[in-house]
Amino acid sequence: ATINHMTQTNLPPPNIRQADHLLVAQNSSVEQSSNRLVNIVIVVLTVVAFLPAFLDRHFYDSMPRFIISLVLGVTYGLIGTSQLKPFKQLSWRMRLFIYFSLQLIILSAIFILGKEYDNNFWLLMLPLSAQGTSMGWLGSIGISFIQLGLFWRIFWWQLAFAEYSNALLSIATAILFTVLFTIIAFREQDARIEIERLARDLQSANYRLAEYAAQVEELATMRERNRLAREIHDNLGHFLTVVNVQIEAARTIMEVNPDKAQDALTKAQKLTQDGLASVRQSVSTLRESPLAQRTLSKAISLLVQENQSAGIASAMTVTGEPRPLDPKIELTLYRAAQEGLTNVRKHARASQVDLYLDYQSDQYIQLQVKDNGIGVAKADGGFGLLGIQERVQLLNGTINIETEPGKGFTLTIQIPIPQENGK
Repeated sequence: ATINHMTQTNLPPPNIRQADHLLVAQNSSVEQSSNRLVNIVIVVLTVVAFLPAFLDRHFYDSMPRFIISLVLGVTYGLIGTSQLKPFKQLSWRMRLFIYFSLQLIILSAIFILGKEYDNNFWLLMLPLSAQGTSMGWLGSIGISFIQLGLFWRIFWWQLAFAEYSNALLSIATAILFTVLFTIIAFREQDARIEIERLARDLQSANYRLAEYAAQVEELATMRERNRLAREIHDNLGHFLTVVNVQIEAARTIMEVNPDKAQDALTKAQKLTQDGLASVRQSVSTLRESPLAQRTLSKAISLLVQENQSAGIASAMTVTGEPRPLDPKIELTLYRAAQEGLTNVRKHARASQVDLYLDYQSDQYIQLQVKDNGIGVAKADGGFGLLGIQERVQLLNGTINIETEPGKGFTLTIQIPIPQENGK
């Protein structure tokens, strides 16, 4: 028999701990995407805020004022996009205090320098109001009121309320919309991360359930073997003890009462026959073929049902016309299917497994077990493959294994059909 491998070593098998690491990486990716979007918004709003001033030719009459305003705008954008990452060693509260203090000072300076020119500087208040949600509702409201107060003091304090009421309403509405949208977006992000975490937890629980099912199966098999071993021991011990008593009795009375001694020996012989029959029955139970009362396809379908009960979606497809084969071939294919499904439950961490039993050829019969599990870098003699290979080799068959890390595991067996069975 031949075993072929398709291997690829650059992908680690995603076991449970790697699934947890993957979840952390996904959450980090979501956070990075959100931060990138926030940075883009800050840059765009900064440009749009300064655009009317840049288009006002009087803005360039005082070059120092122009340069300082430009530097302040760039600084505002840089601080807003970096969010004081160089100061990560500071506490969260201290970083927020420094961040908003710097931005409010810069914002005030921009307002003062540009109040005589056309501008959209009020747009610079929106990012700070949105970022204020990191301190909750009160923090966002506080930052918003401070900004509105600065804007009023610099632009409107000498005006009557009726002259700036419409502008105030528009700016306040924009700030409120920005804050609400930011809160909704963050909540949606948190909900998505929580859903992904729950999905990973569920997948991890399914993996463990499959492992426990395999352990229960092994334990049940071991208990049954121990029960039969005790039964053989007890029955055989009982019969041998009684036989020994009968033989001793016969030896004792052989010279005195030969007829009675002969009767004891006859009973001993009968007991040995009964004991031998009991042992044969127990051994027969151990070695009873799973195909004794059913066809190969039916027996394998029962294995598929057991696998389904273990929490793994399982399906079986039979192609061609099923027909009786040599018992050795059928038993080998059955054991191969049994071992393949056991490996899926124990090692594959798969959610789906498919079996294909192909009777179409007159020259051979083919069995394939295919799962969507973690795969392996190299299929060695473990996982029961060596035993399957030996069985198939005795029947001049071949084994083909295709597996890659993260790409599942496919076991294909072909066994030639003797000519008398292929007709």
